[in-house]
Amino acid sequence: MPDTPVPAPKREWHGTHHAWSFRPHAFRWVGEQIVGLNFLPLATEMRAWMLQQGRLALMPPPAPGANGGFTNPYTTSGVTLQLLMAQAISALHDYATSETPDHDELDAELERLRLYNEVLLYSARLCEVAIKQLLYCTQIPESRYKRMALGALLESPCPSCKRQNGQEPHLVSLVGTLAHPFHLCLQFEHCAMDHMDLVNRLRNSQAAHAGIQQLSIRSVEASKAQLMQESQEALSGFVHMLSHLAELEERMLTDLAEKGEAINVLKSGGLAAKDCNFNLVPGEEFVFRPAAQRADA
Repeated sequence: MPDTPVPAPKREWHGTHHAWSFRPHAFRWVGEQIVGLNFLPLATEMRAWMLQQGRLALMPPPAPGANGGFTNPYTTSGVTLQLLMAQAISALHDYATSETPDHDELDAELERLRLYNEVLLYSARLCEVAIKQLLYCTQIPESRYKRMALGALLESPCPSCKRQNGQEPHLVSLVGTLAHPFHLCLQFEHCAMDHMDLVNRLRNSQAAHAGIQQLSIRSVEASKAQLMQESQEALSGFVHMLSHLAELEERMLTDLAEKGEAINVLKSGGLAAKDCNFNLVPGEEFVFRPAAQRADA
């Protein structure tokens, strides 16, 4: 699958970016020791598989959260969606490139719609879960994004403003908020978010709600040719968009790994639990200041 997308329609993004910090749930713990990070590079792995540069993995064997297990629900869902997406892509390719003597013109057209819609649905759902598993590691309340679809994650009215009568709420971008401390705003607002918006609109107009493409009954070969063309356009944009999410994942993984290592060193040195109320600011080096120093500042 080439990383040469059809350019997505450009739009202006007005969602503001809010400051945030990591929370303890960004790590996996055994007792008071950090043993790993609480998310997986879903976008990175999906993109590598689509470019035939890697394989998709299953979740590690289940383990209690207190014993180093994953507690991020979006990571678990994301691994399943990865595998479903891979299966949908493989089924689409096999059908479009194989002889199907038992299918007539109607069968081929129905199969085209089914396979194409599956790919659109899983593309949008994978974007959503890849973003939400990162948000789960932050202090942003889960109630803010748990029920959000992709479009709302890109840009949605500020919930605080919405509660004030007579106020026109400003817009907030949770995707931009994640990207901001890693200096990825321009990449996301000038490219990645346009592709996410396109995936979301295709999903909503053609594969969700009450809308779907019309049947266009013609030869089996013509239906398969359209399936291949449309899916290649959608998937090339999807794999390019994954490259931006993959970079965000890599920045967060590196940042958290460095912070986790520093925290473990402090704990191994005898730092008491009462002094471990850290403010883990993304993109900034973690420097521990004892409570006495903070009080004197």
